[in-house]
Amino acid sequence: MATGQRTATEGVDSDSREEILQAAAELFMEFGYTATSIDAVAQRLGATKGRIYHHYRSKADLFFDVQIAAMTRLNEAVEPIARGEGGPIARLAAMALRHTQILLTELPMQKVAVQGLERHLLASSDARQLRAVVKMRDHYEDLFVEVIDEGIRAGVFVDLPPKLATKPFFGAMNWATVWYSQRRLQSADAIDDIARSLAAFAMRGILKDVGHEEARRTALLGDQRS
Repeated sequence: MATGQRTATEGVDSDSREEILQAAAELFMEFGYTATSIDAVAQRLGATKGRIYHHYRSKADLFFDVQIAAMTRLNEAVEPIARGEGGPIARLAAMALRHTQILLTELPMQKVAVQGLERHLLASSDARQLRAVVKMRDHYEDLFVEVIDEGIRAGVFVDLPPKLATKPFFGAMNWATVWYSQRRLQSADAIDDIARSLAAFAMRGILKDVGHEEARRTALLGDQRS
């Protein structure tokens, strides 16, 4: 079989797993880790517990996999921008915009990824899974650290240690997982407008000179390439 092809069985299993992850993420977001059970996930899907256990041994395994799936999505979308062409302002603005777009359009899974470790997994006994999630989060954050470091050295970002500057930059965007909830009839364009506003707000906080022409174009108006 050619590389990248899936058998029919693999395709069904993958689709089933994605449906399970989405349902679980919604429940973890709505009720928290402790109050969510495998029974509840199965009920949300209109399926039996056997369907869940076909993929996951436990609720903890399912919870970790939600976080891994969310971090994989962010890394795959943002890393090509970080490694791409353009100056640090343009790349960071595009990275921030993509981050906020994913955050708002895939809120249940991303909220679990942003808040999961801090709220539910600090006492986890599964060190291997915990290390895997932490490693993915660190890699993702380092993408931003590297671009911010480049901008600091170029004199366009605030004079702070890059790792320190990255923390409030993420905070400005990720706080949306606390206050944002999508309205029933909210359009995709309306959600995108919020994402652009959040990304622009984060950019304004890190730019040394918000009057810079490139800053105005990429941060305040939004990167039109996305």
